[in-house]
Amino acid sequence: MVCGKGGSGKSTVSVLMARALPKKRKVYLIDSDESNVLLPKLLGVKPPKPIVEHLGGKKNIFSKGEVNIVNALAKAGKGINLDNLPPEYISTSAEGIRLMTIGKVRNFGEGCACPLNFLTRTLLKNLALDKDEMVLVDTDAGIEHVGRGVEEGCDAILAVVDPTAEALMLAKILEETFQNLNKKFWLVLNKATPKIIESVKEKAKDMNLEINGVIRFDEELFESCMDGRVLRAKEASADVEEILKNMGLI
Repeated sequence: MVCGKGGSGKSTVSVLMARALPKKRKVYLIDSDESNVLLPKLLGVKPPKPIVEHLGGKKNIFSKGEVNIVNALAKAGKGINLDNLPPEYISTSAEGIRLMTIGKVRNFGEGCACPLNFLTRTLLKNLALDKDEMVLVDTDAGIEHVGRGVEEGCDAILAVVDPTAEALMLAKILEETFQNLNKKFWLVLNKATPKIIESVKEKAKDMNLEINGVIRFDEELFESCMDGRVLRAKEASADVEEILKNMGLI
């Protein structure tokens, strides 16, 4: 799961990670951010139908309960295989990345994102993955999803921080939380310029945080995000690939 404060670059890092993973892997990217709309454009695909609609809409999620959700999404009691979902709920990029969306909050007065977080947690807890499959989850901003236990079903957390004190303080909360849950935890500095890297590392050290990787500020990446088009990156792509090597994922 890719976590962090709003604006830290979770979505772009998620896309770059998905692209950098070996082509022999089947990579799913789950958009669990109820407000983000950019992921399909970054991947160059049409937005898939939200999984919440497959289950009758946001208002029905809590009444269905975990067992009924699993029964609706799984086959023959073997857990949830994402490829079993109807094709309109998966959009596949040119690189073979399979994008799925939990759901969005769009209308005035429609209520909070609690049912969507519950659906994400249920989905992740009951996934049935083959050894060559990997799921990346682009979470909503902040730590509300932590309070709802969404990370229960994941193996590891990658926290993305930009060069701000707020981002580091949030990362510290995440690290302490997931240490208690025995989850792997990595911390990555994003949008880094040469002058800022050492000062952020010093600040992190003072907070007993270890930065496990650095993603440089990439003008091409920011231009594609500003234009709302397929993500393009040079330095950032190379940095993410190096980070994944150090994490033992490639």
